Amino acid sequence: MNDEWEPLNSDDDVVHFHQEAFENLPRTQIVFQLFKEIKKIWAEHFTSSGSRVFGEGFECCILIPGQQWRTGKIRVCLEFCPDETEIEDNRLDIKHENSPLDDLR
Repeated sequence: MNDEWEPLNSDDDVVHFHQEAFENLPRTQIVFQLFKEIKKIWAEHFTSSGSRVFGEGFECCILIPGQQWRTGKIRVCLEFCPDETEIEDNRLDIKHENSPLDDLR
């Protein structure tokens, strides 16, 4: 697995979990449906407002090693990290061998 995380398109991308990830939720969902369910689960178990956690975010300070403190906001989002890097041209590597039918063509 590489460490290149990609943001998911909430309207178009579909997620399928190989095993049950969330109790009583379908394994395959459009990202916006999954995000909606995660927000609902958050609201049931935590007192913090889901709209702030997943939307506008919370004011905070962050310290990254080797840098100064920075102020800003933090929020939760869904991202995907592929197991392998994609082939750049997205084409299959097909070996062209001579066919016995080549003489007839």
